[in-house]
Amino acid sequence: MTRTQSGVGKSETKQKIVATSRDLFAKKGYSETSIRDILEAAEISKGNLYHHFKGKEFLFLHIMEEDHRVMIETWNEEKKTLQLAIDKLAGFAELISQMNIHYPLLRASEEFCASAFTSDEVMERMNKIDADFDDVMRAILLEGNEDGSWSIQHVESKVKILLSVFYGLDVLYKHDTIQQKKELQKEAISLFIHGINHHEKQMSQ
Repeated sequence: MTRTQSGVGKSETKQKIVATSRDLFAKKGYSETSIRDILEAAEISKGNLYHHFKGKEFLFLHIMEEDHRVMIETWNEEKKTLQLAIDKLAGFAELISQMNIHYPLLRASEEFCASAFTSDEVMERMNKIDADFDDVMRAILLEGNEDGSWSIQHVESKVKILLSVFYGLDVLYKHDTIQQKKELQKEAISLFIHGINHHEKQMSQ
């Protein structure tokens, strides 16, 4: 076997592990899916699994990172169709809701995030996902300062507040339809802009 053929074989095995695990996590959740389940479903040895991933948490984290990358790529395309920052703010909030509604690993992700991580590397990679969302929101808010959608002095705190609001609405009202969530998001954005403008007006007096 050539080095290229060997590399292809390893890649195919890794893809098989990921695809099989993704299906198991979607059906059984993160906590209830065992290493044995993955080994039997993927028809691989424990050594083969640990050659590609350090353990179950690293395997699930890899899947989360894959899905996160797809979401960011989707957003980078979608934002090209939106001109004003206020439209991008609404569009990003809607994308978060759409992804969660149609995300088969939502329950497993919640279990994973609630579990006690034993690795600093896992925490660092999870923080990188959060940082990417911060970057998207920060870019929208700074753009809004430029196009006149709002005037924000302390952007960093508003990044955290808005992401918390959008994710909070999505989690608390996860059984609402996408249209119901859109209406809640619109009202939240309206309250946010009204509050910002009122605050800035008071500060200027």
